[in-house]
Amino acid sequence: MNPDVVIVGGGIAGLTAGIFASRAGLNVTLIDNQGASGGVLINVDSVQNFPGFPDGITGFELGPAVAAQAMAAGTNLQFGTVNSISACESGNWQLDGDFGILETENVIIATGSQPRKLGIAGEEKFHGHGVSYCATCDGDFFRDEHIVIAGGGDAALDEALVLSDIVDSIAIIHRGEKPTGSVATLEKVRNCPNITFQPNAEVSELIGESEIQSVRFQVDGGRSELIDASGIFVYVGVDPQTGILDGLGAVDPQGHVRVDLNMCVGQKGLYAVGDIRQGTTGMLLGSAADGMTAAVHIASHR
Repeated sequence: MNPDVVIVGGGIAGLTAGIFASRAGLNVTLIDNQGASGGVLINVDSVQNFPGFPDGITGFELGPAVAAQAMAAGTNLQFGTVNSISACESGNWQLDGDFGILETENVIIATGSQPRKLGIAGEEKFHGHGVSYCATCDGDFFRDEHIVIAGGGDAALDEALVLSDIVDSIAIIHRGEKPTGSVATLEKVRNCPNITFQPNAEVSELIGESEIQSVRFQVDGGRSELIDASGIFVYVGVDPQTGILDGLGAVDPQGHVRVDLNMCVGQKGLYAVGDIRQGTTGMLLGSAADGMTAAVHIASHR
């Protein structure tokens, strides 16, 4: 029997969609190639802005907990990767992947995003040898060393707090006069004695032989400066993973999906939620709300 709903992606948006769709009595299959444990959420050391946790919670606790709730509600997990989505003559949707073929009346795309790269000289060369996009994953490799963080948003500030207890010093290089992250987090970062800020600047080059030895950055006005560092953690935004929607006319030039208030892409039975949609807040609670909205809409229109 074909499932009523197929969800692509096991992050917070997809898992929440699974919870609400399953609780509404729908037959739900969630496809994920990493075990549907919360996506990139499991790499977050401390989540401070999700309701119900006054002292915060780690991502590797929250992600699996939401996944367990989805499975308990009846969501079926299918390990695998979706390669393409196409419309059937019947009006249903067909999903092709390494798991075979699935047909369903409703698809919720919750494929999330991946860290954006700087696109500068040395970034590819030193990937895994000084360049990282995850402090929780790689912080220990830089214990007692000098590092740089590129970016000034919430992710950059949160990870700076994680790294401040591990490394010797951190230089946060960011655009604009001040970081754009939350006031509460910024205050905590400013109180860390081993963290400094370089405003109005952008990282332009990573220098070294087999490993990073220094980081070049450009200050507004064109002045170039060097800072000694053995590593750089990059938090300059994320890119939505919407490749499987290519050809369906739903993706804007920035890679985000156009949706209505019900998260519907504009074609019956096709929904997009979380980081991939236009107007996303980029926050966990917003992604969870998107998943709920899509699931409730599907359940109420059966």
